[in-house]
Amino acid sequence: MKNKFAFSFTSAVAFTLVAVPVSCTDYAELTDTPVVEGDKAYATYDIDWTEAADSCSNAFIERFFCSEPRNGFEGVFSYREYNATGSANGNNYWQQAHCMAAMVEYYNRIKDSDPELASTIEGYFQMWYDKHGNNYEGNADYRGTTGFGNDFTDDTCWITIALLQMYEATGVQKYFDTAKTLWDEDIWPRHELNQYGWLPWKYTDLGANECTNGPGAIIAAMMAGYAREAGNEEAAAEYIDQAYTCFDQNLDVMNTDGTLGSVPLSYTQGTCMEAGRLIWHLTGDEAYLLKAILAARGQMESSRMNEAYNGEMVSRDEGTDENNSIFHAVMFHWSTRMILDTDIDAVDSSIRHELYTYLRRHAEYYWSAGIDKKDFENSYFGVKCYEPREYGSGGSQGAFASAAQCIESMWMIKDLKF
Repeated sequence: MKNKFAFSFTSAVAFTLVAVPVSCTDYAELTDTPVVEGDKAYATYDIDWTEAADSCSNAFIERFFCSEPRNGFEGVFSYREYNATGSANGNNYWQQAHCMAAMVEYYNRIKDSDPELASTIEGYFQMWYDKHGNNYEGNADYRGTTGFGNDFTDDTCWITIALLQMYEATGVQKYFDTAKTLWDEDIWPRHELNQYGWLPWKYTDLGANECTNGPGAIIAAMMAGYAREAGNEEAAAEYIDQAYTCFDQNLDVMNTDGTLGSVPLSYTQGTCMEAGRLIWHLTGDEAYLLKAILAARGQMESSRMNEAYNGEMVSRDEGTDENNSIFHAVMFHWSTRMILDTDIDAVDSSIRHELYTYLRRHAEYYWSAGIDKKDFENSYFGVKCYEPREYGSGGSQGAFASAAQCIESMWMIKDLKF
């Protein structure tokens, strides 16, 4: 099953990178033309989304992927820019998956137009795979036969999704085989350990949570799709049942406004959206899509998920550290899939447009106000889309990944008309 989406980047400023070169562009020349199309302008100038995504994603990879040894790490993403001295990288595993998601978007966009650059990125995939995605788990029982397993079930789920997306992008079979082994041997068997039959948070704490079962439902639905494509309907049905089981835990914690849990988080909203959408496509059961749409509106409309800025809703600051600040990346990643899915219009004719406007609002704020492009090489995105990171404080993997994903997503949807 090949990825149906293409991804890309742009920038209104570009600079030379060591591993991923970008041509220079005069930023001032790109800020003179007023915005003349779209629902509402969140920037005072037209943004060339190809240039914005090129600049943002290239900077993200150059600053945060250890393509050579950096402070003891190589072939993985670092918490801080260039894996700055004193920056702990040991507990940096599930975040790798969302950084990889942004890099896969980048690769998908340029693999036909720039095969030389694509080959470089393929090398990064291989490096990351060889390092087991920076898995810190030392217990061989948790690591499993692939080396990617972890005590934390949700971490292993995220890494499994990343491997499947790497497979879809490249066709490299071992990425799929590893992901399938992780699900069949290391993740799904744990559902029997939870009293409700849901996936537990981790092996040493068997309580279920939406952070685990959301991505779990996505994996099971993806595996069902692969099985069906291969003509194995029996296996597809088994995986669909697994997806049902995981999604049921989302239903258990869904509030009437579509938010999930007592403290809703954008990344769990996003996984509920994607899981429900995939199950709907597999089964035709609109109830799952309607729950996905409810989760999408919960993300966009709830005051628990957002803060007011210029009279409209933008995603709230969910935490400044590298762990929490990457939550938005997950939400933008899955929101884009719903925006691009035109089949949804037959069920809800407005949700795709609503999500488009919400995502565009963030992308324009990120690019026009969320980073200092006059000193781009020394500036970083902050946890709020409309504010750069405090100057001189260095970079945050999570915040930069969220911005890179959002701007990549904007490139994907920029030509849609509503």
